[in-house]
Amino acid sequence: MKSTYLTNLCRILTIVGMVITLQACKKYIPENRDSLGSEVDYTTKEFNPILGIKNIYENAAYVGTNTSQPLQFALVNVRTTKGEIPTELMDKFPVKIWKKEYSGEEKSLAEIESKRKVEYRPMLEIGKNSGDIIFWDSGNSNIVKTIPDSGYVFDVEIQNNGGRKYVRNMKLKPYKEMPYTPSIYNAITGVALNSFVYPNRMRNLYGERDPIFNVRVYFRKDVDNKAPGNSLTFSFVDSLNNYIDPMLFNQTDWDNLVHGFDRKLVDKKMVYQVAYPMPLISKRTRYTTQDGKLANVSFRYSRIGFGGFRQESEIGLEYAIFEEGHWEIQIRFANETPKFEDEK
Repeated sequence: MKSTYLTNLCRILTIVGMVITLQACKKYIPENRDSLGSEVDYTTKEFNPILGIKNIYENAAYVGTNTSQPLQFALVNVRTTKGEIPTELMDKFPVKIWKKEYSGEEKSLAEIESKRKVEYRPMLEIGKNSGDIIFWDSGNSNIVKTIPDSGYVFDVEIQNNGGRKYVRNMKLKPYKEMPYTPSIYNAITGVALNSFVYPNRMRNLYGERDPIFNVRVYFRKDVDNKAPGNSLTFSFVDSLNNYIDPMLFNQTDWDNLVHGFDRKLVDKKMVYQVAYPMPLISKRTRYTTQDGKLANVSFRYSRIGFGGFRQESEIGLEYAIFEEGHWEIQIRFANETPKFEDEK
């Protein structure tokens, strides 16, 4: 009995001793603190956005494995290379922000616009927690310094509860605006190098005499059109400068050619009411390329060719338009006009 009592007493004293020891040691266990690793940096330190286009440099910041998140990023000391404060970058301008997801299945302009709102933002911003560099589409070369000018310099402050560091002397050197692409303009001088571009695809195009190879595409903005809203018009011109009826492209899916509405055939031109930019975002839809970065149109027609075989013909264009307004894309057949009639 005495032996059992002593055994239990020893056990109790051992447990009490362990508790006292743990409480004493607790004072010497370091607290769990955030860390800011020295490897945190930017993989890109010079940014060359195109004016008039929303540019987002995603994943530009490298965090590494030894840094606690979330991090906070901030732009500091934004300046010209002469040390001046660039009010053109810091002043706020109206830009369109998506408040709901764009699907590409919207049934009206009103539905598209209900998913966007106008906010006033500085031209240059940074993602507070991502560190993404954002350059909004509100600028033009009348106010913004562009290449070959040395542009702007800025620092980025990075911090968490574990510390703070700065990535210094980041560079911003924009190119001049590009209203559309494929572009005829030199990105540095802004001078037009040509008046037209070429289609991305041509297939089985034949005229009365020869195959057709010389097809030109013109982008034109009607600056005199003061009608409200935005539109996109497609037209076709033959080698004698006569307009071609778009309906001769009889295999074209006119209803789903662009994400536009209120389609009308006016004076041998196909007109849509649209929202810009086009495409609205980088997302694959029925109206875009595979990566969603460009709009994609195909003008098709079929006819009975030589030998009685049906011939499928196509002109394809991948493009983007960044400025709002009333635009026309005109396709010209420079030397030979397509033959749409069946061979006899």
